[in-house]
Amino acid sequence: MGYHKSVGFLLLVLVALRLVWALANWRNRPYGSLAVKLGYAALYVLMAAVPVIAMIRQYGSARGDLEVFGITVMHKIEQPIEWMTQLGNAAHGKLAYLLFVLAFGHIAMAVLHQLRGEKIINRMAGK
Repeated sequence: MGYHKSVGFLLLVLVALRLVWALANWRNRPYGSLAVKLGYAALYVLMAAVPVIAMIRQYGSARGDLEVFGITVMHKIEQPIEWMTQLGNAAHGKLAYLLFVLAFGHIAMAVLHQLRGEKIINRMAGK
């Protein structure tokens, strides 16, 4: 696993900060079609769900403490909780791949809009 769990936890913290930022700037968002809104909603749900499900599996497995870059952030439990482990095993990897596909599609659409002259990437960069 190496740093997989530490990086995943760090990404969860960054996702929480991103959600706060997005909510604080809700009125500044440009108009988007229903497909755009659903795409963003899917990205946000998956960005939160993938690490949360991993933490549920970690807790339910009772295999050990969750250490983030050497700091214990969640202690192991004595007895495994089967449904937590099953949820993590069934969903974490599949949802992570789906998130990867959606993120790739998101980047591809930003490049496509930029090539069409809509200057999406410029706007994201603050230009």
